[in-house]
Amino acid sequence: MITTNLNTQISAIPSLLTIQEYEQNITENPQEVTNYWYLGLALLLAGREEEAQIAWMTPLLEFGEEESEQWLLQLTEILFNAAQQQETDSQSQLAWVIRQHIREFVPGDINNLLKIIELNIDLKIEDWETTINQLIAIISELIEPPIFDETLLVQVIEKLLLPNPVNPPALIDKLVEAFIPYLINSETIIKLLIDKADSYYFCFNLGMSIYFCKIGFRLEPDSLYFTVKIISTLQLLGRDYYQESIDWANKYLATSPEPIKQIYGTHYLLAAFLESLENPEKALQTYQKYKQLLCDLVSSETESKSLLTNSLLAFGHFFLYMEDNPHENRLIRNRLATLCQKMIWKEFPEEINIYQQRLNKPRPALSKRPLRIGYVSECFRSHSVGYLAWWLLKYHNRQEFDIHLYSLKENIYDLQQQAYQNEFGDHFHQLCPPIVTIADKINEDEIDILVDLDSLTSYGNCAILALKPAPIQVTWLGYDATGLPGVDYFIADNYVLPASAQDYYTEKIWRLPQNYIGIDGFTVGTPTISRESLDIPNDGIIYFSSQSGLKRNPDNIRLQMQIIKQVPNSYFLLKTSRSNHEDMQNFIAPLAEAQGLDLECFRFLPTAPTEMEHRANLAIADIVLDTYPYNGATTTLETLWMGVPIVTRVGEQFAARNSYTMMMNVGVTEGLAWSDEEYVEWGVRLGKDEKLRQEIVWKLRKSRQTSPLWNGQKFAREMENAYQQMWQRYIHP
Repeated sequence: MITTNLNTQISAIPSLLTIQEYEQNITENPQEVTNYWYLGLALLLAGREEEAQIAWMTPLLEFGEEESEQWLLQLTEILFNAAQQQETDSQSQLAWVIRQHIREFVPGDINNLLKIIELNIDLKIEDWETTINQLIAIISELIEPPIFDETLLVQVIEKLLLPNPVNPPALIDKLVEAFIPYLINSETIIKLLIDKADSYYFCFNLGMSIYFCKIGFRLEPDSLYFTVKIISTLQLLGRDYYQESIDWANKYLATSPEPIKQIYGTHYLLAAFLESLENPEKALQTYQKYKQLLCDLVSSETESKSLLTNSLLAFGHFFLYMEDNPHENRLIRNRLATLCQKMIWKEFPEEINIYQQRLNKPRPALSKRPLRIGYVSECFRSHSVGYLAWWLLKYHNRQEFDIHLYSLKENIYDLQQQAYQNEFGDHFHQLCPPIVTIADKINEDEIDILVDLDSLTSYGNCAILALKPAPIQVTWLGYDATGLPGVDYFIADNYVLPASAQDYYTEKIWRLPQNYIGIDGFTVGTPTISRESLDIPNDGIIYFSSQSGLKRNPDNIRLQMQIIKQVPNSYFLLKTSRSNHEDMQNFIAPLAEAQGLDLECFRFLPTAPTEMEHRANLAIADIVLDTYPYNGATTTLETLWMGVPIVTRVGEQFAARNSYTMMMNVGVTEGLAWSDEEYVEWGVRLGKDEKLRQEIVWKLRKSRQTSPLWNGQKFAREMENAYQQMWQRYIHP
């Protein structure tokens, strides 16, 4: 007998009169077997399980077995319908009881067993392993392909995975393995797996996304989608997953010499090498191959069906980390972006037509209504972009500008996100892919100027801008420009890009009069490190670097080590996002040995618990050594705000001039280096000259009251002036 407690299901129990009616019907017509089936069901729902079983068995025992097979089919159909009705009515306990009896009558029904596993999980009944083993045994003995609901199978796998998708129980893999032969060549299951992988990816449940992709990969080993998603998502998990992503990338590269596949594999292999700090020589070799493959791609202007548009948008951003060569690299990036936009327009012709119709309408003058500005980002939260954009958005003149925010990340409990929601109310739009849903909303809101805050760091943003849902589209803040033909302007200033930059930008460079970023400063917490805790003497000279793995270029680190070597009693603090420092030490050790440096002068710091504490920890530094060819951006702002001198190598590309423009705008030129030799010279000089350091600290403190860099309100007025001028150019071309 199946035991269960039905006391909590009183509302679902039929009245005694109903049971009596069935009993009366049986007395009057004992040969009508359906009365026994419904009587048994009524008794079961009333909690009288033994009596229910007797009612069902009576016809089989009293009337012989000639029609027993047909009767059994009839009974199970009634029970199936009853179970589905209980599930529809959210009566999971009753549904579970009914399905257990179905299990007794037809133990080989796969869908019923899958449903029982699902109900076991929902009801927290620790019996799902037994049922899975039974299901696997049934499938393994089949001769003919089984009939089952693929969607139900995916739902069950989903619920089994949720507690630990990264390291699921081996039994789940065995279940998937049993079904794999019967899923191959099913378009339905492939689409379902893609949808699941995408939805969990965008909700940042990366383990679930990877698992569904791995199932898909087993069904379609040649699938570019599943391979790329697995590799890229493993890299988002970081730390312990880089090696697995390297293995997947190498395996993928070995599958085909096709150029498109080689580009994808090389792209993700390079990402893994750079993020993991593993083998700088291999990273450089991989980069050289990667760049050549991209040159070949844009030269051929291939629009292969193998290309995944969102992944294509990512290609080329490693240029910024590997070399300062915008004259050559931006042209490749621009042609990639053009190819990407072409593909997107072919994919969404109806939407493009709708958006273009608006562009052909009469262009309204500013006096008719406030200019409508839309900002799109994944980072309206505790993120560098979220912090820095806050001041402009907060200080916008809401009388003259109608501001809309389009957030592409799920709603999470986050203080910065909550601040945005409180500030903008129903003009804060929480949206999720597909991209046309977001573009449609922007078009419906009749946004005049759409500002992308993330650029290449968000492929979703890029795809939205490629659709051109707004008459004027602008890139600002988050990264270098995208190169998309659909973007009209790139916000810069006179320092962050040289005068010649327009030669290699497709976007019109809109130069603000002083600086391309302005904020009111930062909130600073309490330090979590001290000289004593790091075993550094009070008279020791502390150099600091807090950049990510991608920015840690070996050539730049060698220059930093030359500085440390020449300054007596100096120490170098390197921040790492890893839980242990082994990877960073393995990366640094051979470089230090080559320079004749002892590892004793290095300190490896974990990520601070909060951004506020990270800023407070910067105060321990005597000098910050910036990275090259990709400078700090937010980290440079934080360094200057904390009053710490910085040495930066100024280059040509946008990423190599962020620190330059910020230092110029706070009135500090000490530490600006225009060559590797100057970088080392400034680093050594600042380490040895305490008086010079104090003068810089005084300038930085004074700049808090005078610099346009620390005046968010003034910066907002300059951006608003730029928007008005852009609109005037649009309506009076």
